[in-house]
Amino acid sequence: MANANSRGLCIIGTKKSYTNIRLLNEAKGVFDTVLFVPIESIGVGLSNDFSIKYRVTDLLKFKAVLPRIPRKISSYAYQLLSLFPGDTYIPISPISFLLAEERFFLLTVLRKRNISTINLQMTKGTKAATRMLEEAKFPIVIRIPDKKTGIVVKNITEAKGVIDALGSLNQSVLIEDLVKNVVSVYVAEPEVIASVKKKTREKDVVFASGKLKKQNIDLKTKQLALDAAKAIDAQIAKVDISINGEPKVVNIELNPDLIAPSKAVGKNLSETVIRAIHDNYTAHQQKPMLMKFFDDAKSVVKDVLKTKQM
Repeated sequence: MANANSRGLCIIGTKKSYTNIRLLNEAKGVFDTVLFVPIESIGVGLSNDFSIKYRVTDLLKFKAVLPRIPRKISSYAYQLLSLFPGDTYIPISPISFLLAEERFFLLTVLRKRNISTINLQMTKGTKAATRMLEEAKFPIVIRIPDKKTGIVVKNITEAKGVIDALGSLNQSVLIEDLVKNVVSVYVAEPEVIASVKKKTREKDVVFASGKLKKQNIDLKTKQLALDAAKAIDAQIAKVDISINGEPKVVNIELNPDLIAPSKAVGKNLSETVIRAIHDNYTAHQQKPMLMKFFDDAKSVVKDVLKTKQM
């Protein structure tokens, strides 16, 4: 069990994946106490004393929490993480999960925060979708928001056929730019720790499976990845960026696999992520001390001024 003054890390996830196991093992060499907690085994209590427990362990005693929570339960992740005290260090803030839960909303938020993204449109009606197609620059990708697989269409006739089929299913529709070259940039505040490119036979490369290889990127693309992660208050993230000309954000993943990209770049990204978390946690702990110092200094100045006035 973590002592209130110890340097303890609680990793919250849905299962012990290869990445989660690697992160757990790396953290054991850096933090005094490390515990992996399945999110479905956490109990939240509202009685005489507020509690967040895993079995008999009080998770509120941990001063650092690393969420490894998939997008499908983002709403619950937000609710759970929001219950931790304000001084708890969480490298991916609760609001990050809400912002990244739905991709159209995510890119909308990024655009509002002056982050360059690919073009993306959404509608629930076939008539509106048909009007959008008239302004589209083909080829484009049409997909359902909760499905990763998209359909690449070359012209408006093909597109209308797909839209009509989806319309009969009463589904929302996403119409987006076809991304031919995408690089996945791994961010661990304050740095980009790796960048890889996916080689796949699929026409829709964004969510397709494929083999990863190391990809060098320029400073502009690195800065875009850092800015995008910061825009949704996430210190740890994988930012997918289209490099068809001007770099543009395609998607942000808060719970990325770290094993495959580690092999691609020849670097233990799990270790790098844990080191970044430790360094940022240490800086986070020092902030309250600095604030207290400044508050004390202000009090001293006020007392001096009062004395002079008397």
